[in-house]
Amino acid sequence: MVDRTRDTNASSTTSVGRFAWLWRTVLVEFRHVAYAIVWVFVIQQAVAAFVVQGASMEPTLANHAYVIVDTLFPATRPFRRGEVIVFRYPRNPEVEYVKRVIALPGETVAIAHGAVFVNGAPLAEPYVHEPTRYFWGPARVPEDSVFVLGDNRNSSSDSHVWGPLPASLVVGRAWISLAPFANLASEAPRAAAIVPR
Repeated sequence: MVDRTRDTNASSTTSVGRFAWLWRTVLVEFRHVAYAIVWVFVIQQAVAAFVVQGASMEPTLANHAYVIVDTLFPATRPFRRGEVIVFRYPRNPEVEYVKRVIALPGETVAIAHGAVFVNGAPLAEPYVHEPTRYFWGPARVPEDSVFVLGDNRNSSSDSHVWGPLPASLVVGRAWISLAPFANLASEAPRAAAIVPR
């Protein structure tokens, strides 16, 4: 006589043993997919891509240039003079602009005789190829704002038209331009400096 109960248990244990590797593999792959989804979410929150439209940032950023933007920047550190930022246009927050930070909160800015002056000292700006043909200021930048200008000064809607930019409208710091390639983050701090007297 054969004990069929023992055989059934043995064969079901063997079946579970045979499929244990499959369940482990499925769980490992599920974990990999979960990690990938989390990383995609983190990257989407930290980085964004924009296409520049218009000539206001030439020669630094040409029309139709692709720009990768660090969107964590506004919350992690203060602004730096000379860095290129993306922000929501103050007169229409549905539209995003890209400009260069010229003056920081609490500083006085003026534009006269083809030059920009911050706290009375001229700003060295190697990225500007044509002298500015307008006068503005002097005016003090409010504590919660920055003063931004396009590199193509005479063809740009920027702080000289609509005033200092509230920091709350900043989307992020332009990090890399892909067409043409430029590392904007490393060039910015040394690009705009106040000329010592």
